[in-house]
Amino acid sequence: MAQKRRKPGSVYFTSVARTGEDAVILTGNYYALEESPETRTALISLRQGAWRTLNISGIAHCVRLASQPGASSRQYVVLERNRGLYWVAPPREVRFERVHQERRGFLMDLRNIGGSWYAVGGHHQIYRLNGRRWTSLDSGIYEAGDAGEAKNLLSIHGSSPSNIYTVGLNGVIYHSDGRRFSRQDSPTNCGLQRVLCVSPNEVYLCGYANSLYRGNTDGWEALSEPDEEIIFWDMAYFQGKVYVCTKRALFVLERNQLRPVEIPVDGPLGFYRMDCDEDELWTCGNECVLRFDGRRWRQYVFPENE
Repeated sequence: MAQKRRKPGSVYFTSVARTGEDAVILTGNYYALEESPETRTALISLRQGAWRTLNISGIAHCVRLASQPGASSRQYVVLERNRGLYWVAPPREVRFERVHQERRGFLMDLRNIGGSWYAVGGHHQIYRLNGRRWTSLDSGIYEAGDAGEAKNLLSIHGSSPSNIYTVGLNGVIYHSDGRRFSRQDSPTNCGLQRVLCVSPNEVYLCGYANSLYRGNTDGWEALSEPDEEIIFWDMAYFQGKVYVCTKRALFVLERNQLRPVEIPVDGPLGFYRMDCDEDELWTCGNECVLRFDGRRWRQYVFPENE
């Protein structure tokens, strides 16, 4: 079979954030730069079927909505893995800031919890934005070393500033009660890609080797059987149900069992990241962007990928 001939602007999607009714912001990497030393991220808005693109330098690991949902003027924050953050106000206002000037290690995830921004990354770095200044919260946790060492925190989430979890490679889990982060007993030594706090006492973990757990600081219950071939990359809590994805399939947790979600759209499916509110669930992965309103699925195709 002949390889698909791609347009110069074709991308694969790496992150998604819900921004309003039938609207999201996405990040994407250009196929054309895969073998190039140049690093560039496509910041792509999709609103009621209309696409707009803005390029920023570097490689983005996540995008979040910084303004209030439905606000007349939108602002986004993009976590760039090597250097820091981009604050973007459409159509063209872009401001960059570094989280830390000296520390090495990729920045991997960013969340707004209780009105404050938190970031985590390599060497078990943990930060909170206080005003215009980033403060480290990783005293006794940060591990300096070579960039290639597996000390990455990959995800952070919380139900409130006094109940925050961050997880990463080797099954590491840290919890904050609002005063300090402390290491928790882990149910696995496999890498954990995501943590999702549904409520103060209902927390989910997912990651490598088909890992899916529910629990809290009191302990964790396995919801899946080990399988070295399967990686769960992300989770979302939508309309009372937990959704979990691999790169090829989407699952919903019902009665403590994972059930594959049937998605009746044309073309190949791909998953990697998800975001939602009470009205819409969005997923993205490879060249696939999907929206679910609880009843119907809709697929969107980026024009440069056609």
